[in-house]
Amino acid sequence: MDEVDVMTRAGENVGKAVGTSLKAARQGVVRAGHAAEAKLADRGITADQVRGALVERADTLMGKAEDWEKQTRRSRKRLAKKSAKTRADLIGKAEVVRKEVKKAAKGARKDAKLRAKEIRKAAAQLGADAPKRRRWPWVLGLLIAAAAAGYVAMTRRPQEIQLQDEEQAPHAEPVLNGQVPSQKEPIK
Repeated sequence: MDEVDVMTRAGENVGKAVGTSLKAARQGVVRAGHAAEAKLADRGITADQVRGALVERADTLMGKAEDWEKQTRRSRKRLAKKSAKTRADLIGKAEVVRKEVKKAAKGARKDAKLRAKEIRKAAAQLGADAPKRRRWPWVLGLLIAAAAAGYVAMTRRPQEIQLQDEEQAPHAEPVLNGQVPSQKEPIK
């Protein structure tokens, strides 16, 4: 419970300090105002004259601010008109250039077609003027070369050796007195 009391007293103390400081600030402002009035009175100026001068100055500043705003608004409008006009001019010029380029490209394609046609005609005339080459001597030469290669291959073929053309029937051994000799006896 001691903490609650301490916190309560702290709040009261802060409140008292704020109140006294506000009171002192008000009193200081009033004193400064009286001192300013006294100095102005020494120079022969009243508080109403000061207020009037402040209001005049504020009116002048407001007028200048409005003039500045009007001037910047006019400048923005002028700039917007000028940029729109410039943009329209650029778009128009770009369209004209695009049409000219398209027309030039079309003409270039036609010219290229005509030149290609002329080149083909000239090549055909050159080809017609040149003597035609005969291909049959080459074909004849190839046939002779193939025959020679075949002949060489046939002559260098290995000779076939036939080991047994026919199967021979085994020789029957002579039968002596009805007996078949089982083994040959070596001759002594």
